[in-house]
Amino acid sequence: MKNSLQFSLIALLVSTASSLYAGERIGDFSLIDHLGAQHHMTWYDDQNAVVILPQANAATDSASVAALADLTVKYADQNVVFFLLNPGLQTDRAAVAQDVAVQRLNLPVLMDDAQLVAEGLGLTRLDEAVVYDPKSFEMLYRGPVDAQLEQALQSLIAGERTDLVAVATDGATINYTGAGLQSTPSYVADVAPIVVENCANCHREGGIAPFAMDSKLALQGWSPMIREVVMTKRMPPGQIDNKVGHKMKNEMNLSDTEMQTLVRWVNAGSPVDGDNDPLANLSWPDTKWTLGEPDLIVRVPPQSVPATGVVDYRDIPVDLGLTEDRWVRGSEVVPDKAEVLHHIITTVVPPGGAGDPQAAFIAAINSLPEERAAKIRADMFSAIAAGKSPDIDKIFQENPDIDVGSLLGGGDPDQGSVAGYAPGNSVSLNPEGVGGLLKAGTRLNLQMHYTTSGKEVTDETEIGIYFYPEGYVPTERMSGGVGNAFTIAIPAQSKDHEMQLVTHIPKDAELRSLMPHMHFRGKRMSFVARYPDGSEEMLLSVPAYDFNWQLSHELEQPLQVPAGTQIIATGAFDNSSQNPANPDPTIEVKWGEQSWEEMFMGFYSWKNVDQDGED
Repeated sequence: MKNSLQFSLIALLVSTASSLYAGERIGDFSLIDHLGAQHHMTWYDDQNAVVILPQANAATDSASVAALADLTVKYADQNVVFFLLNPGLQTDRAAVAQDVAVQRLNLPVLMDDAQLVAEGLGLTRLDEAVVYDPKSFEMLYRGPVDAQLEQALQSLIAGERTDLVAVATDGATINYTGAGLQSTPSYVADVAPIVVENCANCHREGGIAPFAMDSKLALQGWSPMIREVVMTKRMPPGQIDNKVGHKMKNEMNLSDTEMQTLVRWVNAGSPVDGDNDPLANLSWPDTKWTLGEPDLIVRVPPQSVPATGVVDYRDIPVDLGLTEDRWVRGSEVVPDKAEVLHHIITTVVPPGGAGDPQAAFIAAINSLPEERAAKIRADMFSAIAAGKSPDIDKIFQENPDIDVGSLLGGGDPDQGSVAGYAPGNSVSLNPEGVGGLLKAGTRLNLQMHYTTSGKEVTDETEIGIYFYPEGYVPTERMSGGVGNAFTIAIPAQSKDHEMQLVTHIPKDAELRSLMPHMHFRGKRMSFVARYPDGSEEMLLSVPAYDFNWQLSHELEQPLQVPAGTQIIATGAFDNSSQNPANPDPTIEVKWGEQSWEEMFMGFYSWKNVDQDGED
């Protein structure tokens, strides 16, 4: 049967108890729960069964809740996963958390705001639960929480293949709404504009995506994949939870309406209407520079990348050739071979050379109140005397006002920065009147990370720099901070190894952007502002971190924060066999620069409000 049943067929199925052929596949999906965690259903393919019951505030079926509570206890150690699912009836997660049924069951509530998962499961009433096999995504049961549901569970646990059983219920009806419900979305008026706005810039000839969406035929051909990546939230690759925290300027997420339009259009057979094809008529700028032609183009020396194997990080020095000081407004990286260039970390090296990180670390300790500084010195001396390395992580955790960023390079508040690169993150542009100085003789050090693609290539990436007009001195500087865990130890097969970072904002500031950084095992990261008065505010949640998209998230409106504000970054790693990107789930993972090792970092940009008297 089709992945998503039409409503008329659903009504027929649930009108009487019936037995259907096994093989009704519900399809993979991802949803964020009421606490902000994302659940991708393929992650549960090591379990025997998944059970889902609809939830609605003050309306969840009480008999179903009582029966489900018994089942969660009875099958607690038999690899059965239980969820509640709110089918778009409420979107306020705090209110959902207070629901009596949610508090009694203490289960994740999957927030199906677009109603597409509930629709795909064929749910029509609030007392209607489903049971499916997470290994095959085959539905075994749809109906009340009763003995027949338990029989379906027992069959899955025993490894038996059974027919789908659908049993009628008489609970409260789930009302479906939204785009594409009453009539099939129009390709020209509804679908194509979404693709133009969210997809086509990458999915075009010469774009970074692996295939083009440049015609109605192409879109029809890729429509099953489009449905899959929308339902699993893999594309667009925004990663963020846009229902909490502050709105981000470069969100790259679909709205609920856009998701409904695309999925329901695919479910209807991807029909096209009219002779006009908006995708075929698109045109793109001739230049590869999104900010326009740069004032200075820095050409990275050609880099040969082998077809296979591991490529060590390359540290490449580049002389900018500057003979006079220039103030920088922005910069941009244009990768030549995007299929192999994973990232670039750019460090600006002033004419006198980079500072000594060890000397900067000692200076930072000495700048602390003497009581704290003396304790750090004593702890470091004791560790060295015992033949051990000082606990650097502990020092930073207990002293969040130490500026990690200045230790990693920098320290001159006037010094300008130049963009780095990761997929989806290649442009740095200051607001008008804000800039940094590149002095004559400044060089760049590029840490370049390549991954092999099965074909030997030569990469000739370019960096464009945009200056303010000669003689113009911007009045303000951009600041920022870095949180960095220098000690990481992730146990083998750990599914959710949690860590936390604290970064201190020393002066009244406008917070501009936040960026998480982990490697292959990175799972999630959220950022909370803790203010001097003890209050806290969610800034950004990235519930499904993806190493392939190193995105810097820029607030749509800068957030004014007082001096002493702390940014608390909480994240987790998945070092289990369930993580398809995990190179080796059998080992403990330590800190390291290579992708199969790990990092736990938060990068932040802010602009100090009062810049008078800054050196």
